[in-house]
Amino acid sequence: MLNSEAVSNLISKYNQPFTPKMLAGMLDGDIKEVEHLLGDLAKADKVRCISPSNSLYVRANRYTQGMAPDPRCKWNYDIKTAIQLLDIIEKKSYRSVRELTKDFGRSRQFVFVYLEALASISIIGMNPHGYYIKTRLGIEQLGRYILPGILGVLKRYSGMRHSYAMRMKC
Repeated sequence: MLNSEAVSNLISKYNQPFTPKMLAGMLDGDIKEVEHLLGDLAKADKVRCISPSNSLYVRANRYTQGMAPDPRCKWNYDIKTAIQLLDIIEKKSYRSVRELTKDFGRSRQFVFVYLEALASISIIGMNPHGYYIKTRLGIEQLGRYILPGILGVLKRYSGMRHSYAMRMKC
C-alpha cells in the first residue's frame, strides 16, 4: 500500500519526466495505485501531465517563476534582497565582491549577479573608494536588462585599482 507522501517525496526530488510505470517500479507498488495517486497530485498542482497519450508527468514546480529571470541562466531577482544589499553597501565602503560577501552572508556568485543587475539599471556605481549607491529609484526594473561585464567596465573607469597593482606601484 503506497501513501501519497512517499510518492510526493520521490517526485519532489526527481527532475526528469516520469511515467506511472516508472514510479511503480521505484516504489515497488501497483501501477493502478500510482496512477490514482498521480491523479490526486495533479489535482493538488504538484505534478503536471505533459503527454496524456504516453501518460508522461513532470513535477509542477520544476522551474520556479520569479521577478525577472536573467537570460543567461535561471536567476530570479528579488527586490527585497536587492534592497538589503543596497543597505549594506550604504553602511560601508566595499571595494570587492569578496568583502561584500562576508558581510552579506551569501555566495560570491549571488552577490556578483545582483551587483551586475543593479549596475545595469544604474542604481549602483563605482568610484576609487568602492561601490556607491547612485539612486534607489527604478529598483522595480531589477533583472529586466542585464549588461554582461558591466562591473569590470565600471571598475576600469572608476580609478580603483586591484590590490596587486597597487602593491606593484609602491
